[in-house]
Amino acid sequence: MPGWDGRGLPPVARERVERFAASGLTTSLLSVPGAVGAEVAGFSPVGEVMGCVVQRAGWPGAASWAAADQVELLSGALREGYRIALDRLGQEAEAIGADGVLGITLTLTSLDDVMREFTALGTAVRADTRQRPGRLFTTELPGQDVGKLMQAGWVPARLVIGVAGRAKYDYNMQNQTSVWAGNTEVDLPTHVVNEVRGAARAEFARGIRESGADGGIVSRLTLRTWPVQEIAVAGIATVTGTAIARFHPGRAAPTSALKILPLNRS
Repeated sequence: MPGWDGRGLPPVARERVERFAASGLTTSLLSVPGAVGAEVAGFSPVGEVMGCVVQRAGWPGAASWAAADQVELLSGALREGYRIALDRLGQEAEAIGADGVLGITLTLTSLDDVMREFTALGTAVRADTRQRPGRLFTTELPGQDVGKLMQAGWVPARLVIGVAGRAKYDYNMQNQTSVWAGNTEVDLPTHVVNEVRGAARAEFARGIRESGADGGIVSRLTLRTWPVQEIAVAGIATVTGTAIARFHPGRAAPTSALKILPLNRS
């Protein structure tokens, strides 16, 4: 974009922030249960926020020897695309004075054979208490789940994504997938899907540790595999969830949350 070096918020996002400040309106993507749950947890919505980026993921070729390069390129593009989209979402949330973002949805859209758009969309919220969070938190969890977490003594820290890719070769796969093989396990895909899921979970766990949290809640696991010339299998797995931190060691956290939310409040 002319006049933008790729750092910070894109010009379009800065314009959204300026319109938000000038309008004084509060927007939200939360459902009614989600909005009530956020209020029980002590948060009020301040606006919807978004981060997006278009990434190019090139392919070195379709030959079996290139499968490892393919998954390395694609997994790297996925990792970087989600990171940038979430980073821009967080910058926009901070620009409108938010303490966190709830109910984040991640979308991956193929624009053509090599370009993909990564989008992160959520509702920015602000703490209603004097003591504000020290840093912005992000989560896929809806407001009602965040309310339950906080009543149990946990707080969301940040949305974490683990991405991994694997490719393996075995000429025996041709025999195991032939019409004469019968009902038999195909070893190569079995090994690939197990390894790639395990690697994605391990990266997700590293992300939780790096965030300084005490644990994580997995909300989504995706897997994509494809054969390469009948002798190789490649796979990409992603694990998405929320890192959570304990703020109260007891069985139930002290809270002033209402058990019943009156509808006739002035």
